[in-house]
Amino acid sequence: MDESVQRIKWTNEAIKLFLETCIAEINRLGRNGGSLKEDSWVVVGKKLDKVCHMKLNQKQLKNHYDYLKGKYSGWKYLTSKTGNLYNPELNMFNLTPAEWEDFFKGHPKAKTLKTSPLLFPELCVALFEGTTATGSRAYAPSSTRERVSVVSSSSFTSNFHTIENEDDEDAEEEGPTVDKSSINLSSVDRPSPPSSRPSKKNKTKVDMEDLAVDLKDALRILIRQPTPPPPVVQQPQPTPPLVVQPPPPPVAQVNPVRDACLERLNSLNLDTRDPLFRAAIDILGHTTLLRDAWLMMPPDHDVLKDWIERIERTGRRLGFLQFIMDNRQKAILLIVIFLYLYYLRSMRLKRKRDNTSALTGRQFTDELLKGSDTQCIDLLRMNRVAFIQLCTHFKAKGWLTDNKHILVEEKMAIFLMIIGHNQRYRVVKNRFQHSTQTIHKIFHEVLDKMIEFAKEVIVPTSFNPNPDVPGNNRRLRRIFKGAIGALDGNLIHAIVPNEEQHLYRGRGKGDCYQNVLAICDFNMVFTFVVAGWEGVAHDSRILSVALSDGAIGFLFPPSGFMASYCNVRYWLGDFRRQRATNKYEMFNHSHAKLRNVIERAYGVLKARFPILKRMTPFSLEVQRDVIACFAVHNFIRKEGLSDDLFSNYDQTNEQGDDGDGDDEADEIQSHGSTADQSYMAGLREEIATQLMQNGN
Repeated sequence: MDESVQRIKWTNEAIKLFLETCIAEINRLGRNGGSLKEDSWVVVGKKLDKVCHMKLNQKQLKNHYDYLKGKYSGWKYLTSKTGNLYNPELNMFNLTPAEWEDFFKGHPKAKTLKTSPLLFPELCVALFEGTTATGSRAYAPSSTRERVSVVSSSSFTSNFHTIENEDDEDAEEEGPTVDKSSINLSSVDRPSPPSSRPSKKNKTKVDMEDLAVDLKDALRILIRQPTPPPPVVQQPQPTPPLVVQPPPPPVAQVNPVRDACLERLNSLNLDTRDPLFRAAIDILGHTTLLRDAWLMMPPDHDVLKDWIERIERTGRRLGFLQFIMDNRQKAILLIVIFLYLYYLRSMRLKRKRDNTSALTGRQFTDELLKGSDTQCIDLLRMNRVAFIQLCTHFKAKGWLTDNKHILVEEKMAIFLMIIGHNQRYRVVKNRFQHSTQTIHKIFHEVLDKMIEFAKEVIVPTSFNPNPDVPGNNRRLRRIFKGAIGALDGNLIHAIVPNEEQHLYRGRGKGDCYQNVLAICDFNMVFTFVVAGWEGVAHDSRILSVALSDGAIGFLFPPSGFMASYCNVRYWLGDFRRQRATNKYEMFNHSHAKLRNVIERAYGVLKARFPILKRMTPFSLEVQRDVIACFAVHNFIRKEGLSDDLFSNYDQTNEQGDDGDGDDEADEIQSHGSTADQSYMAGLREEIATQLMQNGN
């Protein structure tokens, strides 16, 4: 056997040297995605050859790197679980056979943990920490877990996730500023230092909390009240014995001035319910000066009544001044609030209005609904009937309601124009004549309700074995009895912060992507979707986690998964020049025709929503919520509405294969119990023989 393909036996010394050299090279040159750079692999190979006399090529080094990385991922998962599973002294795990089987479904590359421990865990942590996909942001509509979202449709703050700026052109969308260049890490165990560049100050809107804080600070300066001294704690005195005595009789207090004032008032013979009598009581009980003036007046009844009326009218005019004198803090608060509101009003008057179009957002929406159907398809990515039915459904469910100035139809139109044309808030703002803050609020309001809508329309299949259900290839579906749909992953473009980009550069591509795993039936209706996985995550890994995690809500097929034959022609384009020559190629060709439905479903989805090809810089949680696009896709298909995109993709497409699923056939086949795998292998052989006999 050739030496380059011989199985290499790794000793503990060689593994330790391999890990230490990889860490040193990362500190020197940085990473290339989740792996090492080309020059670093050369250095690692020379080091192993010099010290351990192991001649390894780059492929063998990468294979061992991936093996240790997969084993570390499983080790980290088990050590984080609660219970007495991990024995730190032996670095081994105590699991039952059933628990090991469930663990292998989610971590097929960590099967050796059952018999051998992870060597040098400290070095593995330094090398692999932060480089493995975790799926922490993953979410499926069928999941029983609460969706993690950091963006609220009712709160607006200028932080990492939301920017409510209408004046700063650089702060147009929410999300971090992302550098799309490659990443160089100076250390694997030391975080990168903060940038010395000062952050740009954004002019944000003033909310009520900021106003309250400013007013509080202003009052503290204006009032200038001294800080009260701390209360003096007195030592408790011994309590004397309690002696119960009868209360003393009340003693009448003598006040000659008061008695004289009341005597003169009673001489007027006024009824106690007379307003003049009540005013006199208020006046005489206010100050000593008024009582003295009352006694100095002549005892003429008309003069006394006129005096009471004059003093009452004067008190009304001086009431506000007296209020200020008696309530100084409240008066200062009112003055400060008035000045602050006057300042905000003057600033608003100075701002130049930019929404000056004669056609309002409501009028624009009405024009779409009453105009040409082609215009509605071009702008909203669906015809008028589908749009009206979608809005009606959201109204009936109570998910969206009409506001004072914005109707449900306008809200839905704003949302569809953003995801249907990948437009920024400022473009939509000028079209619908609303502020950027209003557009942001409407988008997230509709997006949150779309997630609820996805739970309703993206539901698992009913496992209908009838091959005459809508869809293509009915003849093949009669042979593949019990087939319910096709499964595949797809890379959706993502905008990722610098420190996480190495986890999203999937499959050697330069841009960042999130991996979305979906199942659709033969009518191009998605029956299961899980989004939010990092781009480096393999489809098989996502499927394993979906099978092992009961909270995701994945309904396991009754029999299992049927994969194609490995190392045999598979893609439809491979059979254009030469027909299938044996039963294995015939099976793969038929299998590819049926599986092509998932490729066509993704094609319709991305053609309708270009935001999936080039994502807007939202937060990662909002980018994950692309399942809203899947929900609209399913709604149009399930309602049986006429749609040009579905008509264009209804026929089998030989050009739509992306060619990245052939290496997954053996791993997809391994899912399920041993009995299921044996059954599916026998069924596949039976179908291949039947296809050969029929000459398909």
